[in-house]
Amino acid sequence: MAYDKPFEAKPNTGSLFRNKFKKGDQPDMRGELVLDKMFLTDLINNSADTTIKVSISGWTKESEKVGKFLSLNIGLPYVKPEEELPY
Repeated sequence: MAYDKPFEAKPNTGSLFRNKFKKGDQPDMRGELVLDKMFLTDLINNSADTTIKVSISGWTKESEKVGKFLSLNIGLPYVKPEEELPY
């Protein structure tokens, strides 16, 4: 027997959906991010600045229920590895 299981977002992911009720200067899309507490704690504890930079990635997806939407992933900013110098 098939049933619709409620959607459960994975930690550090989110979605943006078209705002069907947009009026005036309201956002074109709305959604949520689900952030892991340990991820947030590490960001705060390892930041020497008053701001925190994160990386956001997005994929356009489509579902029968909501149509097209943007699937998001949040993580630490990419840091290019230092190249080893030949000796």
